[in-house]
Amino acid sequence: MKPLRMPFACAAFLAFAFLSGCGGGSSSSSSGTTSTQTISSSGENVAAISVNGGPMGNYADAAFTSVTVCVPGTSNCQTIDNLLVDTGSTGLRVLSSAMTLPLPQQTSGNDSVVECFPFVSGNTWGPVQTADVEIGGEKASSVPIQVIGENVFNPSGICTAPQDDLDSLGANGILGVGLFAQDCGSPSCPASVDVYYDCPASGTCTAATETSA
Repeated sequence: MKPLRMPFACAAFLAFAFLSGCGGGSSSSSSGTTSTQTISSSGENVAAISVNGGPMGNYADAAFTSVTVCVPGTSNCQTIDNLLVDTGSTGLRVLSSAMTLPLPQQTSGNDSVVECFPFVSGNTWGPVQTADVEIGGEKASSVPIQVIGENVFNPSGICTAPQDDLDSLGANGILGVGLFAQDCGSPSCPASVDVYYDCPASGTCTAATETSA
């Protein structure tokens, strides 16, 4: 079954093995028909979220947060805001258009590892790259993330209906806080769904099986 995309109030982010909590006060503001409520952060291990329609107004009410992404082992970092918080998936996915960092590519032999992850409303297509990720003062090192919409790889005929830009996704990325430690693997991805692909520098991407790590 494809994961559902839903907003959350507070949830455990199992993929990074630390908690994102809700705390502090809240404030709301409205401009025209758009209303935003911000749940502010206080203390360690707490991340602020904003509940609104998203940067493109695609959602009735959804939770958005910010995450700091760094080139592994360096201070070359970037904070990505307007990330949709999703209780139906796992892991971090960021639009390539929202990121300027040169992250290292995950490989399988000489091929690049690319992911087509299914959501109810479409799929996210893009390479798996490695980053140090910081949320709410907590940091996870060398985490595999998906970079959505990287044009080096062509999803034509492989990943249908990709949501690979700000207009179609309605966010700068997705922060999954689901119930599984990995985004794919028993029981979170059925065997009938091809999620990972090995993509050579030239030629056709082929479905592949990746380890849980």
